[in-house]
Amino acid sequence: MELTFEKEDLSKAIQILQGVTTGRNTLPILSNILIRAGNGQIEVAATDLEVGIRLKVLGQIQEEGEITVSARKIGEIVRELPDEDIQLSTVGNDRVQILCGTGQYKIIGLPSDDFPPIPSVDGNSFTIDGEELRSMIQKTEFAASTDETRYYLNGLFFNLTPDATQIVATDGRRLSIATHDSLEPKPDEPISVIVPLKAVREVVKTFAESPVIQISLKENQILFADDNATLVSRLVDGEYPKYEKIIPDNNDIQVVVEREKLIGPIRRVSLLANQNTHSVRLDLENDEMRVSARTPELGEGQETLDIGSEEVELEIAFDAHYLRDALSHIDAHEVVMEFKDSLSAAIIKPVEDGSHLCLIMPMRLDT
Repeated sequence: MELTFEKEDLSKAIQILQGVTTGRNTLPILSNILIRAGNGQIEVAATDLEVGIRLKVLGQIQEEGEITVSARKIGEIVRELPDEDIQLSTVGNDRVQILCGTGQYKIIGLPSDDFPPIPSVDGNSFTIDGEELRSMIQKTEFAASTDETRYYLNGLFFNLTPDATQIVATDGRRLSIATHDSLEPKPDEPISVIVPLKAVREVVKTFAESPVIQISLKENQILFADDNATLVSRLVDGEYPKYEKIIPDNNDIQVVVEREKLIGPIRRVSLLANQNTHSVRLDLENDEMRVSARTPELGEGQETLDIGSEEVELEIAFDAHYLRDALSHIDAHEVVMEFKDSLSAAIIKPVEDGSHLCLIMPMRLDT
């Protein structure tokens, strides 16, 4: 095998694949990336058996062939090379030679025979607007759980229905839902799957510029693809909570605030919050909201801002991190915050936009 690449093209592909090869795999082949040249195109691939990515890379083929090589080591070498063409070839004993400028490097590789295959999209598939899919993932993934004891929450819930596409994340204390209707064709029956958090984050990176993305389901796998890349992920086997049942429909206290004007006070006041609970207090009275926190060991702080409401009175507390996360991932100048009382879940969503909703459970009020 003998190939020639522009540095930028090869470097970009390796960076994407390194998100899959963690280096902690028990099988050496899973720490490697596959480089394959055949049928007039060059492909590179990586997998950890949970998530796999295959990419087409621009380059010139002088001689076809295939080999696997350490993702970490080839990434380190390519990153340090000058901005010149890179020649990559196989030499004896499964070694990969890299030539660039006056530099010559040789890395020990492994034959490609044992590299796990990555399937392609075939048969029935759906297409979705790439920008919308990336936006839906970014609006929800922050709320997914990282607690491995509840593995079924360690991913995003894709709920594909004839009416809309919904992506959901929750860790049991907060919830984020993004909805859109750009899936084509519409499924005849609802399809519900849990996609691991690692996979959806790699989707955003791998398809960062894709205008349209294909989605296909195969047994216990989901595939995402465009003309240049395919990502396959094993699905999480479990039953997702009935999240619709916890969304309140009787939160009668509603206030409208400028998103950025609320994020700042929460960030500053939380510096004096209890370092274990991160609790900040919101006091709503008439047309003002007071954001405060106090800790005997640190001190106290408060800030006041105007809210678009009248005759409102409420005292409630939240984890400052949860509040900031929700506000930071809502794409709107103004948000509406809906409350019932100090013990019930609050809703935060864009003003006059039903496509995104965040729910946060309150904390105990300090007296």
